Amino acid sequence: MTQRQPTIIQSVIPILVLLGLIMATVLGTGADALPGANQLSLLIASAVGVCIAVYNRVRWADMMQGMVHTISASLPAILILLMVGMLSGSWMISGVIPTMIYYGLEILQPDYFLPACVVIAAAVSVATGSSWSTIATIGVALIGIGHALGFNMAMTAGAIISGAYFGDKVSPLSDTTNLASAVTGTDLFAHIRYMMQTTVPSLVLTLIAFTVLTLTADSGEATAAGVNAFQQTVAQTYQIHPALLLIPVLAVFLIIRKVPAVPVLMIGSLVAIGAAALYQREFLATLVPDGSLTFGSGYELLTRALYGEITPHTGDASVDRLLSTGGMAGMLNTVWLIVTAMVFGGVMEAGHFLERITTAILGRVRSAGGLVTTATGSCLLFNLTSGDQYMSIVVPGKMFIGAFRRNGLQSRLLSRTLEDGGTATSVLVPWNTCGATQASILGVPTLAYLPFTFFCWLSPLMTLAVAWAGWGIRREEPPVEGDSLPESIEEVETYSVPR
Repeated sequence: MTQRQPTIIQSVIPILVLLGLIMATVLGTGADALPGANQLSLLIASAVGVCIAVYNRVRWADMMQGMVHTISASLPAILILLMVGMLSGSWMISGVIPTMIYYGLEILQPDYFLPACVVIAAAVSVATGSSWSTIATIGVALIGIGHALGFNMAMTAGAIISGAYFGDKVSPLSDTTNLASAVTGTDLFAHIRYMMQTTVPSLVLTLIAFTVLTLTADSGEATAAGVNAFQQTVAQTYQIHPALLLIPVLAVFLIIRKVPAVPVLMIGSLVAIGAAALYQREFLATLVPDGSLTFGSGYELLTRALYGEITPHTGDASVDRLLSTGGMAGMLNTVWLIVTAMVFGGVMEAGHFLERITTAILGRVRSAGGLVTTATGSCLLFNLTSGDQYMSIVVPGKMFIGAFRRNGLQSRLLSRTLEDGGTATSVLVPWNTCGATQASILGVPTLAYLPFTFFCWLSPLMTLAVAWAGWGIRREEPPVEGDSLPESIEEVETYSVPR
């Protein structure tokens, strides 16, 4: 039987079901998306989508193929996420993160802490081209420093993520920067230069906002006393040594040298495990029930740091929670969330629901402002429904490049829109790979840090404002027929580098 195209109402029903269930989850269980309620919401919404697709005579085999395809596309992100769990565990047990926190407290002061988080994360992310690696390394240390200084962890997470995603947008080493320029056929550095019209104002406003938050934060004598107590606790628990800082320096160097993310994370983890055996024997002994560290008990602790939970015994419950780590096992809830999000994305794609929604919207706009608004909305839609940042760039890029060209709009306008609407907003969605991952790494629920990720939600607003104002928009002649663009996601992925 011939498939029927879904109506616009049928196409939005799964999305409305998902958003309704997510809202009920937030109201009923709080902001944390990881424990399981949101995974169930995604599966229920997927089931609704399957029912509608089957009604429209879409074969079950096609639905399964769509789900398998999207899950397969997320496997690199899942592997990186597990490696990040290993890195986090090894850097904590080796004293790398505690050392970074200890020395960071010597340098960073409450008066400028939050803006400093933005700048530090931005600098590292620009140099490495990876927001994920930046947050998993420098970000974890900054969260600890912010905790010791008495800052709200959601604010600190927002500052870290804002800086990291600034670098993810503008670094020529970034996967999303290369992907947005490739899918639209735009020169990489022309894309980066044009993006500065919206990115720099967004960053400036972000720094102003965090400066105000820092100046109005509750800090003073209690904070100073807390910092001293925190440093003493860390120094009594771990051996603090400057040599441990060479491990994150090595990781950043390898990333700058364009070594893929998985080998970098693996090398960083193994070197840290060696450092733990060398520098943290007294700390390891405190984790053994009888206090006697043997080869067997030491080996068990070091391997458990990579795959399981390690909690220090400092005598301060809040410090214990901050310095505890779950290894790879601590990332499994996030993996579960990503897989169910990919199932939903596969259903939406195989059922032709996303295509129907975007086609209906695209047919009603002609102006530059209207096209940019529609493209931005489509990027957000794909972040919400596909659960993958790459999809929010690739699919709208392929869908809108023709309309932009037919209206004489330069491809760099679309590539900038894809970054502002896709890259920046991916971390704001709890079930997106980016939002779920950063929430898991930093220990702050996505909806808790969302109000403070100023850069990430200012970016799409800025791109809309600039487009409707007509700033920097130049018309050009429509292209000659036959211009080539990537025809498939697989072809586009060859332009990208690992997260």
